[in-house]
Amino acid sequence: MKKLIPVLAVLCALAFAGACRHTEEPYNRSDYKKEYERLFRRNVFAQCENMGTFYATYCLAQLDQKPANNDPRYKVTFLRGPLKGKTVWTTKVITKTIPVDAGPLPKGMVVLRNYDNPRQAYDADHIDRWHLGVVHDTRNIDKGNIELEFPRDANDFMAARESIYLHNIRYVVKPEVKDIRVWL
Repeated sequence: MKKLIPVLAVLCALAFAGACRHTEEPYNRSDYKKEYERLFRRNVFAQCENMGTFYATYCLAQLDQKPANNDPRYKVTFLRGPLKGKTVWTTKVITKTIPVDAGPLPKGMVVLRNYDNPRQAYDADHIDRWHLGVVHDTRNIDKGNIELEFPRDANDFMAARESIYLHNIRYVVKPEVKDIRVWL
């Protein structure tokens, strides 16, 4: 029994030393929502497919150069989407957006809609397919979704409509975008 006590003491000391040496990774305190918003504040949305149309697809792009006095084009490098890594000169850029916070969404307002649901998974390729849409119906805003229309051209008065979650929609602040349809 006397020989067993020192052996147990040594085993306990080794176990304690081993437990002290094991270091876990530090707790990741990053907030997904804050990182998501930071991504949009630092970058712009530029047209990457169907350029020059109202139904164009927008992707995140890094703003490399703002327009000069004699040249109205932006120089952007796409961060995601089909033109990922390419640098282009374009005038079709949305420079500032803010999230929809269930605030005023009048019928006819143009907003930017994410095609995929960013709350399901953070996938770099899927949080970057954005389209312009026109607010059509806000009766279900208390349930967290609204109905948007997606007109194809100035004569499309029966545009496709979809019910979209509020967290997939952003206000377009700069430049102001208006519905392309002409209402009499």
